[in-house]
Amino acid sequence: MKPIAIINKTQEDFLNLEYSFTNVCNYKCNYCWPYAHSGTSRWPDYDKVCESFDHIISVYKNDIGKKKIRLHFQGGEPTLWPKLGEFAKFIYEKHDCRITMSTNGSRTLRWWEEYSDYFDDVMISVHHEFCDIEHIKSVADLIYNKKNTMVSAAVMMDPKAWHTCKDILDNLISHPVPWLVKSWMLVDENDHVVKDTYSKEDLEFLEDKIKRIPPADYIEKMKSLGAIQLDRSEAYTYFDDGTRQKFKTFDIMSNHMNNFYGWTCNLVTDRLVVQADGEIYGSCGQRTLFDIGTLNIFDDDFIEKFTKDIIKPVKCQQLICSCNSDVKITKYKNAKPE
Repeated sequence: MKPIAIINKTQEDFLNLEYSFTNVCNYKCNYCWPYAHSGTSRWPDYDKVCESFDHIISVYKNDIGKKKIRLHFQGGEPTLWPKLGEFAKFIYEKHDCRITMSTNGSRTLRWWEEYSDYFDDVMISVHHEFCDIEHIKSVADLIYNKKNTMVSAAVMMDPKAWHTCKDILDNLISHPVPWLVKSWMLVDENDHVVKDTYSKEDLEFLEDKIKRIPPADYIEKMKSLGAIQLDRSEAYTYFDDGTRQKFKTFDIMSNHMNNFYGWTCNLVTDRLVVQADGEIYGSCGQRTLFDIGTLNIFDDDFIEKFTKDIIKPVKCQQLICSCNSDVKITKYKNAKPE
């Protein structure tokens, strides 16, 4: 049995907007994609970034009708950009967005003290080769105790150093301040599928990535602040034998069912990614998104060109869908199931 559609009704009024504005990083992990720490794209023009993102968010919110917008920062290491905190503050104060970030957590406690309140969710990726475990604990403690931002630590489970990563995970779980702890499965750069070097036991361990959940009162506080995205339940995978199942990203990825070439995908209507050079294309690598050609947020005519009329589903041209966020987007092979 093979999938013929993934329908995610919870994303119909939700936009996942991502900005990968740099490939500068202070780590060079063995499993990281080389481009992500190559240092070829440093810092963007602050004023232009503010202008372009203000316009993008306004179009989706006012013209497309997206009621919930998440702006996610990633890199490289995003906190190395000297203007990141100011940019997050600008968006936070002007738009009703959920602002999140993936970070290695290496910036100073002073930086986190000053800027963490402008983020709804901070996801600290823990890399066994370079991380300072005690510093990560201190950063997560600081954010958790302010009770304004959801914070988690996710250990990148390197199959070549499984026991080391497991020890780090156990260390974080046993830490007395009860922020969220997760294990994270790596993706291979070359074929963009789950690394085959994981054992069967490893994959069983990774199937449930949540390893420690914060107390119920903390979770409720984060929900009330909008720091946690609510109601992700209405997503289903439809199969060619007429059946459907509750959608699970892990099942699609681990069973190598993430080939959607030629399918219709809501890549632009539900998710938009801005790369370090300013060009808009899918995190999957697809660059054919708009009928009018490629768009770049640094172009002089970007605001004139980026209108509601160009925002529509696209035909997938990628052999493999490698990103968890992309896999869960509504997509279908032939006709969209009712």
